[in-house]
Amino acid sequence: MEAAGGRALPCLLAALGLLSALSAAGTLFLLAQWRELGAALRELEAARPGAANGSLRDPGGPGGPPPPPPPPPPPPPPAARSKRSRRGERARGHVRAENDEMLMLMTYSMVPVRVMVDLCNSTKGICLTGPPGPPGPPGLDGLPGYNGSDGVPGIPGQKGEPGINGKRGKTGIPGPKGDQGQKGEPGEMGLPGKDGMPGGKGARGAKGEKGDANNDVILEGAKGEPGPPGPPGPPGPPGPPGKRKGKGKAQLQENIYSSKCTGETCAVPNDDTLAGKAEDRMPGPSKKPECVITSVGSPVHFVSVQQTFGTWMREPTNISDERIWLTMHFSGNSIKEYENSNALLNDSYRIINITGFFYGCGHAVQNNHLYYQKGGTNVILKLGLDKASLGTLLIENALYHGRNYLFSNSKTYFNVAVDEKGLWIIYASSTDENIIVAHIDEETFSVIRHINTTYPKSKAGNAFIACGIMYVTDTKDMTVSFAFDLLKEKQIDARFELRSSESVLAMLSYSLRDKNLYTWENGSLMVYPVHFGR
Repeated sequence: MEAAGGRALPCLLAALGLLSALSAAGTLFLLAQWRELGAALRELEAARPGAANGSLRDPGGPGGPPPPPPPPPPPPPPAARSKRSRRGERARGHVRAENDEMLMLMTYSMVPVRVMVDLCNSTKGICLTGPPGPPGPPGLDGLPGYNGSDGVPGIPGQKGEPGINGKRGKTGIPGPKGDQGQKGEPGEMGLPGKDGMPGGKGARGAKGEKGDANNDVILEGAKGEPGPPGPPGPPGPPGPPGKRKGKGKAQLQENIYSSKCTGETCAVPNDDTLAGKAEDRMPGPSKKPECVITSVGSPVHFVSVQQTFGTWMREPTNISDERIWLTMHFSGNSIKEYENSNALLNDSYRIINITGFFYGCGHAVQNNHLYYQKGGTNVILKLGLDKASLGTLLIENALYHGRNYLFSNSKTYFNVAVDEKGLWIIYASSTDENIIVAHIDEETFSVIRHINTTYPKSKAGNAFIACGIMYVTDTKDMTVSFAFDLLKEKQIDARFELRSSESVLAMLSYSLRDKNLYTWENGSLMVYPVHFGR
């Protein structure tokens, strides 16, 4: 620290010496300038003795009356005055005003103002101004002024037209939670989600308590409801020949048995929905035995899939076409097409995207077209599987939404069927919820006629059509409990066991291709051989 202080002191003394030298040099320079200006002033006074004796004399002193004051010069224009003031500020050798009576020259000599005015206004003065010179170049722009204060707000103008909608702003802060609204109606069931991981095996439950022994005497219960009618018995022996007494009675008897109706028929079911006793019913003339199904054989397992609901279809008439189509679940927007049964077993397929989305498990394929319900509507679509074609058919007065299904077991509103007699659509009436069958013209894709079976949908589990006869199962899909001849528009006696399993029967369809029943039972694709009457 002492060494650093010793070095700083000489530096400080050197700086003070340098400043003193510069101050002395400036003083000598100013002294020389003052001497030069003093000599020039003395020469000027010597050259003008009269002016020095008269004009430079104080006008207010003794020696004569004061001369009249000279007229004041006209004030220069503001712009010229501003320019001269700016030039005067920039010039180094011009005169600056010290006060109203004195002028300060660069020599720092004090000269009376009146002396300089008289000197310049004399006839032989050296300060006479010549003609004005050309205008000089414009000066440099001055610094910008300070911002002025805000003015008084003006009157608001008229409202303009609305502008173009701007970009959507950022999402604001969510507001407070509102009151809970009323519960809406349940919507249609959506597409199934992906299968989750199988859960672990649960723990074994605790052993239940032993029940008490019951020694009560079981009394005979109340008499149950009458059971369904049994199968028809064997034909009895031929009776004696009767006497013919004309056609009137024979025609009357025939009309009683036929009970023919027109338009929307008034058929009577042959199960427990029939009012009255079974022995009181009068059966109509039976259809040809070879066209009525009497029983079905044991099922053949075709393949299994992971979906509980679905439909599998084949071409009913074109035997050379071995393709198989599958719809997975009861709702979707695409179907799977397999080249043949081997491709189905190997799960090799292509996806066909359809128009809209299908609903239910009552679809059908006929002549390279897929028939299905357009979900959420009462419209049946006819979609070309190879060519881009689409037909629509509106089914009026039909149930088609709100979970009020035609067949609740398969989540189906419309069931499309193909058999030897053509194309059919089974649906439920929105008026009385009875089962209606529409006969369809395949070429024009229009309804030929509607047939009312008067059978309530609430007692039906599923249905299929074969050889112009509709067969309806019970609510457990185990027995065919009702049959209706669609061509003659009347019921027929046909009752047989369908299956023994109580699994979900999502699809039941008659195949004209091999005259078998195709089913979809809890993910298993089954084939039932059909036995017609002989």
